[in-house]
Amino acid sequence: MKPRTALAAGAVILLAVTCVRLGFWQLSRLAQKRAWNSAQREALAAPPIDLEGVRADSRWPGVRHRRVRVAGHYDETHQVLLAGRSHGGSPGVHVVTPLRTEDGGAVLVDRGWTFADDAATARPQETAEPGEIIVTGIADSIPAAGGSPWRAIESDTVTLWSVRRPALDSLRSRFPYAVAPFLVRQLPGPGVPDRPVREKPLPLDESMHLSYAVQWFLFALILVAGPPIVAGARRRAGRPGSAESDLEIPKR
Repeated sequence: MKPRTALAAGAVILLAVTCVRLGFWQLSRLAQKRAWNSAQREALAAPPIDLEGVRADSRWPGVRHRRVRVAGHYDETHQVLLAGRSHGGSPGVHVVTPLRTEDGGAVLVDRGWTFADDAATARPQETAEPGEIIVTGIADSIPAAGGSPWRAIESDTVTLWSVRRPALDSLRSRFPYAVAPFLVRQLPGPGVPDRPVREKPLPLDESMHLSYAVQWFLFALILVAGPPIVAGARRRAGRPGSAESDLEIPKR
């Protein structure tokens, strides 16, 4: 085999192996998403776990991504807007309000989406929910550190901030009481107001990974099988008696 031919063959094999590995990587991603979606369906179907405010700190690893229930009253004088959240193609924010519990602390509740032209500012005071509240939602993690900058919107009779990515260290420093180390994303249900808009968590898209895997495997097949097929066709075309070899160019 000529060096040039050997080099080309080696490059083709390397590309084919890379395509196969990418195909199996897409299949592994598909398996991960299927496992996540299955766990999410089970969590939504399971009975909610009752929490008792910040005393649930030690239970956090066991309730993560689970459906939980917590009772208390909202402190609507201290609220956070999660900026840059869209809904149905419209810009807006998510309203996070501390739910004060019997132990004196608070659990942060994501009460859902509300429209905002600039995707950063809104008036959650207009959707107040006074009195004793029982919140059912999904417990979600909050990064310990490394959040984005905070912006104070109001600081007179109420305190209102806007932030794109909150972190637990900066959150806790802004409240005059202990805050649980997780967020509860409230689910829609009977008795839950229409505004802000609560949503059920959507399943992760699984279909694209299967189609990508098939594409990568096809690329590998084409790389491996294509050159021999083309070479064989050329050899057949050059044999005596073939249609191509029998063609004669007339002399002038």
